[in-house]
Amino acid sequence: MSENVSSRFGSQDTYSQQMSERSPQIHSVAVIGGAVGGLAAAEGFSKRGFEVDLFERQSYDDKRVNCGEAMTAVSKIPLSSTPTNGFVNALPELRVEIYDGTASRRQLTGEGTFPASDTYITDRNVVERRWAERLAEKGVSIHENHQITKAKFRTLADEYDLLVDATGQPSITSKIRGRTDEYAGRMIAINADVEGDFSDLYPNSQIILEGYTGYAWAFSKSPERANVGIGWTESERPADYMAEFVAACERNGWPMPSRSQTNIAIIPEGPSLDPALTYLPEWPVVRVGDAAGLANRLTGKGISQAIQSSYLAAKLTAEGSLQEYPDRLYRMMKGEYLLARIMRHLVETRQMTVLGDAVQVVSGIDIEDIDRSPRAVLRRFLGHPRVAARIFSNPAVIKQTYAAVTDAWEYDTIQPV
Repeated sequence: MSENVSSRFGSQDTYSQQMSERSPQIHSVAVIGGAVGGLAAAEGFSKRGFEVDLFERQSYDDKRVNCGEAMTAVSKIPLSSTPTNGFVNALPELRVEIYDGTASRRQLTGEGTFPASDTYITDRNVVERRWAERLAEKGVSIHENHQITKAKFRTLADEYDLLVDATGQPSITSKIRGRTDEYAGRMIAINADVEGDFSDLYPNSQIILEGYTGYAWAFSKSPERANVGIGWTESERPADYMAEFVAACERNGWPMPSRSQTNIAIIPEGPSLDPALTYLPEWPVVRVGDAAGLANRLTGKGISQAIQSSYLAAKLTAEGSLQEYPDRLYRMMKGEYLLARIMRHLVETRQMTVLGDAVQVVSGIDIEDIDRSPRAVLRRFLGHPRVAARIFSNPAVIKQTYAAVTDAWEYDTIQPV
């Protein structure tokens, strides 16, 4: 297998060493983390002939996952989109509403509807369980109830040619390096699977931005059930998550969750990790999904990004060019990062009227295309010069845009050790 682990984990600054000219010879792969990103990694690597073991800290039969149940680009998931596999509602469209605050007399400043041609609202725990079952049938070794400690991580690094870190933010790689501070930003979300009357919303779903840096959502699964949640950027998180969650449900007309139903999730504010750290060849480890700092900083969307990053890592490894992963991943995501940064700035500075106008301009574009084809959004703005001028004539927005174009992100302020 690989060189002795002690030489690769001995110092904190080994990550700054130059990458090798070609990827090392890789045959065996350990995927750490069995959520969507890890499952996609196991899928991608096994399909290309690698020996794959997947390690998940929970049992798929007992796992309860509520965050990330609105899945776009589901055609990338190798399961039939049926309720048996956890795909419970083929989403026709996503409704987005912008308000100027959370007060009882808040004003609607704009709204849009976004088609969702390849999107399902899911029971994510079922999707993950069925995907894991499929992988096991295809020869992937699935290790459930297998918590990976720092010591076990080091052991795996000796036993396998490549580790795929799909453990979320902060990742097990960061913990091993003693650098859980290497991520630049995150959102905190509380969510639940709620039963009640969602008949006015079903079969559509809803995201609401309302004057704080974050969002609330209701993803309908049936007329009587939905995934409901609210998230905040870490600097604006409330003292009492549950009280704010209940208040959001009250003002938006959604049935109330019980405390026992709720989960807390950490969502990256992408790009929250320096892309250069997504592949560490001297270990070797590659990070995917949340562990790589991927998610939309405006909406928290990260499922399709996790799948894409995992498939990309597998593809490049098979081609012997895994050293290209950081650059290829960043270039794949940069358009989305740029657009989300501009729109997020409008939220941060409470320019909810301008944001409302922007949402109305781009209404009608497929929600996955907004991320994957930001040029479609730009073309819409060019067709509405008054709205474009309100956004892009703002000096602060110009500064944000320039920073994104020149690859200046928050992670640049983190000091290396």
